[in-house]
Amino acid sequence: MRDAVWKSCSWPYSANHHHPLGEFVDRMQRLVRPGGVFGAEFMMPVERRHHMIEHYTSPERLHPHFIGDWEVLLTLRTTEFTERPHVGQLHDHTHRMGLLLAARTPTLTDHF
Repeated sequence: MRDAVWKSCSWPYSANHHHPLGEFVDRMQRLVRPGGVFGAEFMMPVERRHHMIEHYTSPERLHPHFIGDWEVLLTLRTTEFTERPHVGQLHDHTHRMGLLLAARTPTLTDHF
């Protein structure tokens, strides 16, 4: 188990679409020790087609995955912004990003 687990923008990659988003979140959560932190930077839907892919998500859609022994500490979102061309995306394109930080509740033995 780890003190912190961080994920940055990989959920919407097409190679990940054969796994439900909840499966990714659950696997990451299981890596975080009680008292540890989970962080995710993610792409939010911008284009119509994005709304059909659960991997383009939002803080509101992620929040239900953090019940029980989790406390959501912070959620943020950007407005839409234009990114210049790069490998895999040869033209200017639009993004909207979100961030979620959550802490796993410590167990009683973590306090001693």
